[in-house]
Amino acid sequence: MKTTMHVLFMALMFCASTTLHKTDPVKKDKIDNLNKSGYAYSVNVSKINSKYSEIACTTFRNKLVIVSSKKIGAIGNGIDPLTNEPYTDLFCTDIRAYGKLSQPLLFSRILNTKANEGQVSFSPDEHTIYYTRSERSNSLNYKLYKAELEEDSYGNWINEKELSISNDNYSIESPHVTEDGKYLYFSSNMKGGYGGFDIYRAEIFKDGNIGEPENLGNIINTSNDEKYPHTAKNGNELFFSSKGHNSIGGYDIFISTITDFEYKGPRNLGYSINSEEDEIAFIFVDDKKGVFSSNKENDKNAFNLYRFQSRELYNELKGIVISEEEKILPNSTVILLDNDGNEIERQTTNKDATYNFTIKAYKDYQIKVLREGYEDYTLSFESDDKELKAILKLLAK
Repeated sequence: MKTTMHVLFMALMFCASTTLHKTDPVKKDKIDNLNKSGYAYSVNVSKINSKYSEIACTTFRNKLVIVSSKKIGAIGNGIDPLTNEPYTDLFCTDIRAYGKLSQPLLFSRILNTKANEGQVSFSPDEHTIYYTRSERSNSLNYKLYKAELEEDSYGNWINEKELSISNDNYSIESPHVTEDGKYLYFSSNMKGGYGGFDIYRAEIFKDGNIGEPENLGNIINTSNDEKYPHTAKNGNELFFSSKGHNSIGGYDIFISTITDFEYKGPRNLGYSINSEEDEIAFIFVDDKKGVFSSNKENDKNAFNLYRFQSRELYNELKGIVISEEEKILPNSTVILLDNDGNEIERQTTNKDATYNFTIKAYKDYQIKVLREGYEDYTLSFESDDKELKAILKLLAK
């Protein structure tokens, strides 16, 4: 039986009662009122930044791949008149302890050309690369390509191919392959969207080609620009940059929870990450650490790399199990499940019929109650940044 008639949720004030994960080593972080992501972030600017833009991209063989207009040599790759910076190339850098980065080197002399190189992403086995490129004659219009890594080679990309969704009339940018390799996310200003750049998703076939693009809809996309999609390793969270959703200013980074291929309303990552300038290209390099790019604190509006460490925020769900006559029901089984119905923890209420679970902030849960002589009870709910109290009333059979 699934109902909400017999439960009362009371949101308590956010204070010292908020429970944090005791084993997380990250200490120097801030939680502000704008941050509804369910994470706290500790942020440091990277020391590899130059006077040109460095934009986070993805990882490959435990290295970070970035897009940058930095010069190699005295002249570099020439100047793009539309950006007043050199044409971009792909670079890679070693990821050291705590996410520190080494000085970047050119990623591939095969994939780097005289054109503008854009964002890239790799299949889970790292044998296929999806990359974007814009020609000098139309440097704002990126097309999508794929290539394969020659077997037993250290970087010989072969079978380069422009994918069929590319077009001279619109741009395809910031590709991202999901952890399971099933889908390619990207951003495009193709016709039929909600305005500006929208985020799309396409199925990846076994041969590496992709299916028909699917717009993520108006929960994610707005009349403004949405770019730089990145799904977490758990597959349940989408991070992206948007000028909409009441951003502080310019692009802000948001998170949306994915449930059964449906996207929940985006939540801002807060002032530790976002500013009145542009924050883009937020990616994780492991379960807790990652990088993003921002043009804040840069007089020339170039993008710098920032490193972050994150920790999940935890709160409490507590309450009591009672009968319809408001008599306490000890020895009731209370089960906490995730949104997919997988059991996380179960408790048996003691003599005062109370229960207490530690839950993650801004996650979807179910709570189920079993007791002999009473109807089974299931409730779905979403946590937030406050302690929750639930009084669960059971109906006699």
